[in-house]
Amino acid sequence: MMKKTLVILLLLVSMFGCKNPMEQPYVTSTGDTLDRAFLITDSRVGMVIKGMSVNRLRKVYGENNVKQLLQPEEQRDTINNRQIYFVYDNDRKLLFTALASDINGNEQLIEQIRIRDNRFRTVDNIGADSNIAEIIAANNDASVVMSEDDISLFVPDIDGYFKIDKQDVKGFNPRFISDIPLDSLNAEAYPQTLTINWFAQESNMLSAKFWRELLRQILTWTIVELPALVIMIIVFACLLKLLRFIINRLKQFTINKTLRDGEENAGETLKRIETIMGIVHGVCRILLWVIFLLIFLAKININIGPILASAGIVGLAVGFGAQELVRDFISGFFILLEDQLRTGDMAIINGQTGVVEKIELRTITLRDGSGVVHIFQNGKINSLSNMTKEWSAIVIEMGVAYKEDVDRVMAIMQKVGDELYADAEFGQHMLQTIEINGLDQFLDSSIIIKATLKTRPMKQWIIKREYQRRLKIAFDKENVEIPYPHISIYTGEDTKPFPIDMKNNKE
Repeated sequence: MMKKTLVILLLLVSMFGCKNPMEQPYVTSTGDTLDRAFLITDSRVGMVIKGMSVNRLRKVYGENNVKQLLQPEEQRDTINNRQIYFVYDNDRKLLFTALASDINGNEQLIEQIRIRDNRFRTVDNIGADSNIAEIIAANNDASVVMSEDDISLFVPDIDGYFKIDKQDVKGFNPRFISDIPLDSLNAEAYPQTLTINWFAQESNMLSAKFWRELLRQILTWTIVELPALVIMIIVFACLLKLLRFIINRLKQFTINKTLRDGEENAGETLKRIETIMGIVHGVCRILLWVIFLLIFLAKININIGPILASAGIVGLAVGFGAQELVRDFISGFFILLEDQLRTGDMAIINGQTGVVEKIELRTITLRDGSGVVHIFQNGKINSLSNMTKEWSAIVIEMGVAYKEDVDRVMAIMQKVGDELYADAEFGQHMLQTIEINGLDQFLDSSIIIKATLKTRPMKQWIIKREYQRRLKIAFDKENVEIPYPHISIYTGEDTKPFPIDMKNNKE
């Protein structure tokens, strides 16, 4: 118990005590310490990871720190349903604006980020407040691009665009100039804005950049998301083990208390405990699996809201389409609630006799004397007879010859029953001595004396066999005739009949 508790505590400390890698400092190429929360790369801006959804953005920065710009209807981009979001820190300072697009009607994904806070820096310590000379010096592959009469300094390492004022370009004429050299820019000038455009990239699977990007995403997911998923799976496995441990200890505690209190029907109580604890364990396992799956789906950025909504609709459809299934569950619930049957009982269900091996909310499993397993749907059980509920009994119908003294025979049967009840081995299985009911029937060649033996559950057949063995010995000793088939033959009116022994073929 102590080891399992320590393991769970260590896992909880690992989950909640470790720092988020996004918040740990990062050392730049120049040796400066840069907080990862303000790092700019081609795959992240601060705590925003490439491909992040707006819902995830709200979780990372806080619901109250992400504000949506409500645009007039005529200004909205109706093609891709683009929306603009303003992201603030906890001091209400604007960090950046994010442009998100609704991709194929699914969740909105962040497409562009426009930096507003100068604390955001690249690994080369370049930010929105760096001049053109600093940007070019840190990025040898920077180039000038032109789109819709705008001029930007493009830095491929971060997929970033530094917007350049046209006045800072020497000899700019968009009608004649298509390729602007770097040395035509005013090196001392400062760009107007820094925009990260994550969807302005090559998507060709044959390109080296595509595979580099794919590998980068895999490594990022492995470093950032995978450890949390592994810890969650480990915690879930420990919870399943803990559940089994708690159920077993609770069951053992209840059993020990029952035996210690010396209840009269301890065996019946033990059966009930086994049945109920099995049901509780199964229900708790289902609840744990449902919670784990919901958390897991949310962790891999799958919106569980529609899943929960559809689950309600599916449940309603199942309620109408699977009425038989619902009937089985309701019948099983009442079988358990009313304690009609327990695991280990000998029962007759729909005419089939056997030992109850398993009771579930939908089915009952019965195994007969030949080892054949029978499974019954709870909703289709028309007749249920429990042969071992609280106590059992067996009826003895003893046939003796007409010539025997009935009172004498009943006295012998009572004596054998009393001796059996006093026996140390067999008496412990009997609730009382034999009860002689009296002369019950007149048959063709015998009279039937009926008696009842009341025993503990499942012990009636053992007691019956032992009682009949002892009774046969007592009848032989007292010369009590147990009849067998015989007939009398008449040869004429004046001739006396003589019997023929049908058993030994003797006259």
